[in-house]
Amino acid sequence: MTRWIIGPMAALAVGCAGGAPLDGETSGTLATTSATAMPTSTDPTTGPEPATDTSETTTTTTTGENLTSETGETETTTTGEPTVLGEYYPFTEVHSPITADVAAAMTAIAANGVKTDGVFAKVGGTHTASSNFLNCLADAVQIVELPPALQPAVDFFNASAAGMGATSFSRVSLAAMPGWTGADILAGAPSPLANEVTEISPRFAVVLLGTTELEVPPPEGVFTFADNLVAVVDALIAGGTVPILSTIPARTMPAGIDVYVPRYNAFIRALAQGRKIPLIDLNLALAGLPNAGLAADGIDLSVALADDMATPTPCAFGFSGITSGYNRRNLVTLEALARGKTVIVDGGPPPDATAPTLLGAGTLEEPIVIPGLPFADMRSTADSPSDAIDAYQGACMAMGADGPEFVYELTIDAPTTIRALVFDQGNVDVDLHLMTLTDAGTCVKRGDRELEGPLQPGTYFLSVDTLGTATPGEFAFVVLPEG
Repeated sequence: MTRWIIGPMAALAVGCAGGAPLDGETSGTLATTSATAMPTSTDPTTGPEPATDTSETTTTTTTGENLTSETGETETTTTGEPTVLGEYYPFTEVHSPITADVAAAMTAIAANGVKTDGVFAKVGGTHTASSNFLNCLADAVQIVELPPALQPAVDFFNASAAGMGATSFSRVSLAAMPGWTGADILAGAPSPLANEVTEISPRFAVVLLGTTELEVPPPEGVFTFADNLVAVVDALIAGGTVPILSTIPARTMPAGIDVYVPRYNAFIRALAQGRKIPLIDLNLALAGLPNAGLAADGIDLSVALADDMATPTPCAFGFSGITSGYNRRNLVTLEALARGKTVIVDGGPPPDATAPTLLGAGTLEEPIVIPGLPFADMRSTADSPSDAIDAYQGACMAMGADGPEFVYELTIDAPTTIRALVFDQGNVDVDLHLMTLTDAGTCVKRGDRELEGPLQPGTYFLSVDTLGTATPGEFAFVVLPEG
């Protein structure tokens, strides 16, 4: 895999509460950490490679190599080295890393309930309900130029029934319908999701949601989507089904809707990373294809056609086949199922020995270093080591934040517009604060759910802080370059 060593990340400058940009403003001098920009695409035709740490992070307190935590939880060292957090899912890989830590989390999920190892569920909307998605893998005649390493997975999942006369590949899922959203999948008692799980008892579930939710006007659309996706994922986990999440493909119709896709995908990544479950970056896998793998309508995926130019051949995996959206999705989904089978069913070693990690404790003294943009993270203020800030001054002095917080450090080297989003649920209420120093008196902008605006080069500090006396708890935090 290509190792990217690029200069300090492009930095951002959000305007003050009154709307004035921080032109000419730079960060303070407390931190000398720089973050490197992660490339936003890779060649999907080469298939997945083991994940490696693509960050080039230097900190004045570092002495020696970074230590990684076997448990994935925060590990504090006593030798002046930075705190190391759990695995970070890189934006440069089609498949998220399955290390020993992630494999242990997946195994713990499987222990929650007795399920059929050779069965998986399809959960989603249009792209998942399509007859072009996976169905052809139930028919050996339709499979052309399948990589030999994936044949055992095809045989394994075809050996178990998933309903009358079907395997998981060919089954018409009760939890996948054209145009469905997460709300549709969760609606009713029992819900379509519950009915599907009850009927086939799946060990895995391939989940792709968000394409239809894009049509809900911002900002509500992405936050409602996030709530529903958490509910879907947690319901599967509670019953012993291991979710395999997927980012959503590009969408170009109606015009202008594509700008919202990164926001949805960043949350999907944060959730997968927070739950330590597999993620397929389908958006990345399709990025290099003609029209980003989309059909002419700008919504559905393209599919390879037979010589008659009329018959779909979604299981043609030669060069001409995998330049089409459904063909590529079928291939990377099968890869993900094979990787999950290795860990959960075969009890084999995890596919990946190492993964990138985040550095920092999340305190004012040692912020979590954002290694590049886009960025996604998920954790809980209930586990925060810091409750040092009870009030912010500057442009944010009217808002109290009496609960625990996590502090992140962002360094950029060119004028950039960012969008930072924070997702919480239930009684949890966290707000975002942008500071120019590790000092609450330098707060220049706050937001209940998002901050957006231009930043000048420098180092900034983003605090995710519990508002007032609200209950501390789980949040997802993403930062995106926009404009």
